Amino acid sequence: MRKALSLALSLLGLFDSLYLLWVYTSPTRPLVCLGSGCDAVRASAYSHLWGAPIPIFGVAAYAALALLLFAEALLPGLLARATQYLVILIASGGFCFSLYLSYLEARVIHAWCAWCVVSALTITTIFLLSLPDAWRQPAPTEPAAKWRAVQSRFAVFALALVVGIPAFIWLSRHGEAPPVQTASPQALLERLVRQDSPVWGDPQAPVTVVEFGDFECPVCGQAEEVAREIRAKYGDRIKFVFRQFPLSAIHPWAEKAAEASLCAQEQGKFWPMTDKLYMNQTDLSVDALKRYAGELGLDMSRFNTCLASGAMAARVQRDVDDAHALGLDRTPLFFVDRKMVAGALPFKEFAQLIDQELAAHPVQTAETTGTQVNTAVQTGKSPVRPDIRKTAATTAQDPVGGASESAFGQSGGSIFQTIQGSSAGCSEAEAAQRQPPMIHTQDLQQLLAGGAKPLFVDVRSPKEFAAGHIPDALNIPVDNMQQRWGTLPKNRTIVLYESGRSTGDICAASRASGRTLLTHGFPFEHVKVYQDGLEGWEKAGLSVQR
Repeated sequence: MRKALSLALSLLGLFDSLYLLWVYTSPTRPLVCLGSGCDAVRASAYSHLWGAPIPIFGVAAYAALALLLFAEALLPGLLARATQYLVILIASGGFCFSLYLSYLEARVIHAWCAWCVVSALTITTIFLLSLPDAWRQPAPTEPAAKWRAVQSRFAVFALALVVGIPAFIWLSRHGEAPPVQTASPQALLERLVRQDSPVWGDPQAPVTVVEFGDFECPVCGQAEEVAREIRAKYGDRIKFVFRQFPLSAIHPWAEKAAEASLCAQEQGKFWPMTDKLYMNQTDLSVDALKRYAGELGLDMSRFNTCLASGAMAARVQRDVDDAHALGLDRTPLFFVDRKMVAGALPFKEFAQLIDQELAAHPVQTAETTGTQVNTAVQTGKSPVRPDIRKTAATTAQDPVGGASESAFGQSGGSIFQTIQGSSAGCSEAEAAQRQPPMIHTQDLQQLLAGGAKPLFVDVRSPKEFAAGHIPDALNIPVDNMQQRWGTLPKNRTIVLYESGRSTGDICAASRASGRTLLTHGFPFEHVKVYQDGLEGWEKAGLSVQR
């Protein structure tokens, strides 16, 4: 009975590890989690060891345990004894490793993954069940008894297959995020790309990538790092288009930043300005926008006039209207021909999507294309472009291309495939949520003077947090708040803060984190956003922990 139970637990651990490995290597699929910290653990720096995902070690250990426990019933005396020692060795190693991982979850990551906890309990139980074999000599068994042991372990294997395969299929489907609603192919053709939309790369490329972005959206900033790599790798083979989609209700500086990028486009510097804005998301004030323009060497008189007059406001609003007409409600969103990517996608998977589309659009020779041009005039379809490559200098400029039908005009009535990125991004639905109250240093001092002991939560990155923070503050980056809100107490006042270097610094992160807490039932009076941030704290003469 003890051996059959150990085998069943080994197969349970194998199932658990296989599912985690599948999720870790398919980050576009959300993790089905029984708790609130699974994605936080997966996104941490401790999710990989020596470049390999942690679950792969669980797969190897549990598979070895299952094979050894099954083989023990078939082997004679000495070999059976050797398998027992191997089981003890692997189980003890797994037990120690699970203790280390549990320590990381409790003391370093501050989040618990239910799947990891199941694995830890499983390997601990297997370890305890294996201990008696360390000092107990196996008794001689009759052939009939050995055969019964083999049969019982076969039964365990069969039951595991009957239960495990359907469960894995259910989990794989349950973990898929609902698709973003999209418009008809005709609407996509008319509204996805405009004649004056900023274009990077070859305007006649067979594959079109369209980004809908918000310069103040934190996840857009993450996605832009990948988009920059994509443009660098495929710049001469794709048409990369940027569309403005500022979510002004929750990102008050995003619309003016969008206008600034289009003012920079007038001087051929849209993409350099885009890099500037995404790298400085915490300061998108008008003064900062002008400073960035000066750093890029723009004609400041022309830029200031463009920005102050609101000359680009109509273009920004048109992009927003197009996004709404396409059924979009969040950022970032990417279109790779027929596939829509919602959220931030890893570079490797983004590149795979583009490679697939490039393979589906083989480059044609000029002679072949010439024949297709005549046909296109009659059918209304766009021809495949000639095999002409732009130079690197041309790619790096700020060309303005027309709306290409090559990617979308032949889609027929098919619905676009949606791919969910690992980060959900920013949504217009946030604007309808209750907003957390904001306080200044004076309000905070009154709160402290009244005897309250608020819990400070720094929503910046770990690197910024390590450089300096309010004493005893917790560090929960805004991107992890959805996974780690459950670690915060609901019966204490929680004060969320950032650096406080600019007014815009509090909007995209602290307020977003506050909305998350309110959504999950935290009392409104217990959630506050410290508007002055760490800088205001320091200016008040209060100590900073470094």
